[in-house]
Amino acid sequence: MKNLAVLGATGSIGRSTLNLVRNDPERFNVFSLVANSNVTDMEPLIHEFSPNVAVMHEPSAAKQLREKLNIEVMEGFDGIYAAVTDERIDIVIAGIVGYAGLPSILLAIEHGKQILLANKEAIICAGALILEKTKTSKSKIIPIDSEHNAIFQCLGKDYECFKKPQNINKIILTASGGPFRNWSDEQMKTASIESALKHPNWKMGKKISVDSATMMNKGLEILEAHWLFKLHNKEIDVIVHPESIIHSMVEFEDKSTLAQLSNPDMSVPIAFGLSWPGRRSNQIETINWNKIKQLSFYPVDINKFPAIEIARNVLEEGSTAGMILNTANEIAVEAFLLRKIHFLEITQTVEKILEKMAKNFTFEIKSLAELHELHKDIHQQFSLLKI
Repeated sequence: MKNLAVLGATGSIGRSTLNLVRNDPERFNVFSLVANSNVTDMEPLIHEFSPNVAVMHEPSAAKQLREKLNIEVMEGFDGIYAAVTDERIDIVIAGIVGYAGLPSILLAIEHGKQILLANKEAIICAGALILEKTKTSKSKIIPIDSEHNAIFQCLGKDYECFKKPQNINKIILTASGGPFRNWSDEQMKTASIESALKHPNWKMGKKISVDSATMMNKGLEILEAHWLFKLHNKEIDVIVHPESIIHSMVEFEDKSTLAQLSNPDMSVPIAFGLSWPGRRSNQIETINWNKIKQLSFYPVDINKFPAIEIARNVLEEGSTAGMILNTANEIAVEAFLLRKIHFLEITQTVEKILEKMAKNFTFEIKSLAELHELHKDIHQQFSLLKI
């Protein structure tokens, strides 16, 4: 029996994880459940799983849940600390979206936990800091976003993140192309929130759905791959694969290419992470090869989706540039979802903030406190744009 801390329990990663737990209750116990403010979805999860620790990050949500259930519900950083660091916890599922998930991941590393990493933003913002902390910790990180989990699988059972893979030429990250792959530039100028959220293959949260529509998600994945696998720009390719069956590939020096294939379902990489270093059967639907007519591939249109090149340029600038890119994108996506800017203005806004903060690119981040200060500075620059 393995004890799990499920961070982001009411989000897509949390829901997929808990479905796997339901199908294998003899192997997994939910020790901690953490959510931000969604009391409606959290309440039945607490009834069902009876966690040792229940946390609502927002104090008002914690108070509301305490009154509803008459149990202890922790809040804020103290709650996160209790949910992640208990010595009985075996695996931490890092499903809190965005920069907000970083403190919990650093805590899990410091306490030697095995981490299933769904939060790419944390490693983009603090890759050097995370790498340094893993050197003195027994913590193991297994990526569970579909692309990096595919790479992790292709590199073999003995591979560990943050080590340079042997005998490879490059990795190839696949992208669906998002909902606007076949849209014209003119159509994209008036793209609505609703259309941006209609991903053709995946069911995801709002922020990552918009990132997929701008293809910033793939740009961020280039930066994530750089940190996880110690790869340079020239060793990371991106190709559009609309079917989302091949989740990524590794090309080796002998010109062999290994790929990981499955239906587009986040349960696949999460199940692998929960079972690592082995594999176990689960209830996930397999590919029906009799119905697959073709697997197609196209180059990325970098003129229509400039986020890829923005991310590549940021990778050459240093780790702090990644923090600025990620935070600027989070702010711009939120502005789009609040109808303050149009769709194409998302990447335009990111570029403006990167330009304004170029002097910060080479600053070496040595602590979470320094990251928080930089985070405030980025928000300040955004406020000056008067959006």
